[in-house]
Amino acid sequence: MSVDHSVVKPQGDALLAFRNAVKLGGSLLLTWGIALGVRLLMPRYLGPDAFGQVNFADAFTSTVFALTALGVDTYIRKDVSVRPEHASDFFAGVTAVRVLLAVLLFGGMQAFLVLTHRPPETWLLVHLFGVSAFLFTLNLSFAALLHAKGTVNELSVLNIASKLVWGTGTLLTVVLRWPLWGIAMALVASESLKTVVSLRLVKRHLDLKWSMQWAPVKAALVASLPIFLNVAAHTIYNKLDVSILAVVAGDREVAWYGASSLIAGLALMVTPMIGWVLMPLFARARARSDEEYNTVMRRSLELVLAIAFPTSLAVCLGAEEWVVLLYGQAYAPAATSLKWLSSIFVLTYVAILSANALILTGRAWSQAVISVSGLVVNPLLNWLLIHRAMAMFGEGGAGIGAAMAQLGTEIVVTGLMTALVGARAFDRRSMLMIAKTIGVVIVVTLLDFYLQGRMPGLARVAVDGLAYVALIFAVRAMNVHETIQFARAAFARNKHSEEEGSPT
Repeated sequence: MSVDHSVVKPQGDALLAFRNAVKLGGSLLLTWGIALGVRLLMPRYLGPDAFGQVNFADAFTSTVFALTALGVDTYIRKDVSVRPEHASDFFAGVTAVRVLLAVLLFGGMQAFLVLTHRPPETWLLVHLFGVSAFLFTLNLSFAALLHAKGTVNELSVLNIASKLVWGTGTLLTVVLRWPLWGIAMALVASESLKTVVSLRLVKRHLDLKWSMQWAPVKAALVASLPIFLNVAAHTIYNKLDVSILAVVAGDREVAWYGASSLIAGLALMVTPMIGWVLMPLFARARARSDEEYNTVMRRSLELVLAIAFPTSLAVCLGAEEWVVLLYGQAYAPAATSLKWLSSIFVLTYVAILSANALILTGRAWSQAVISVSGLVVNPLLNWLLIHRAMAMFGEGGAGIGAAMAQLGTEIVVTGLMTALVGARAFDRRSMLMIAKTIGVVIVVTLLDFYLQGRMPGLARVAVDGLAYVALIFAVRAMNVHETIQFARAAFARNKHSEEEGSPT
């Protein structure tokens, strides 16, 4: 029996992406569970003042070491996924550049700490978090190599093991009241474990050779430059607010804002899957045909938004309940900033997919310019809003101003990216799905407003959730039957191709 390989190959790639998503998703569920438990304990046990110091050090170093990413992870997923041997041409040189850059960044951080009169105990905390941030950057690149190769089994186990190391060390520090630098040391130990094991994995699966060839390194860095500008700008303006709060409002406001950010971050739980799984799938679809890529892009957007809308809504409507339940009454001022932050993440999901579309269609520089514009808009909005919100809202007001600035920045960035992508991301079906979902969100929000004071908080949120699900099915905002049929067809075709001995 003959087999149409033009059909088998796309279905095989889709199934590989699906299997990798399941493996990585299972790993992420466990690591998220560990991370969530530990991070929820930290604010409650440390108290606002100590947690503010930790949150500042973490956010500050994440902002600074975003510069060491160099944009190469997206380059790896796009190019190494079709040419695995190419990794040996540039990876060693890129790592050397990162080491030199890290040395300069550590010196710059110390100068900032001295100029802003941060206490010496904060210096150690910042530099240890800096080491972990640098290793984290390296580990993301190792993971990108393995994702591009389609090898994720060992990586899934490694994610769990390293998270256990971090969780254990952090819990011991918090519960036994060890010095705060123990939290940073636990993170260093976790990332060090990932670095050592990842080195062995990429050597085994990609036969990575550590040779210095500066021409391929230069080519990789130049090709990654627009991606680097985009990622660096995006990371910096998403973390810059914490550093501004620390200087302007103090560690207690940083703690309240950090607590709301931790909860709001749950709404971004599937963003790693977009880069790890969908980016290689998008690249292969794009290589085969523009029409196939457009279809994959649109349906992926629908799936991502189907997760983002209800998650953000649940965080927003239950903000007061989540904050007090998880952190205690001492963090109650964080609730309003959480409501503002929860509104951001639907925009963030659209921005991530739009960014992928711009990269794969040769418009990476346009994307970079948009992200850099966000780096201009965000500090300006923080400057305009933080002091005014502090005066208007009192305790927690600085965090409210910072959250408003984040929302304003995301509206600008996502709006510009979506306008450039246009019909590649949206067709009549996806626009109809979004319109119906927004309508459901409005109805459920009005229901929640009506139930305020008439039902206990968590019971009210549960009723909101049931109403959301019922309305989504009632208005057919998501075609569940078609999605299931598509999955069945993919499995059936892949099984048939395997029986015929065709590669997948």
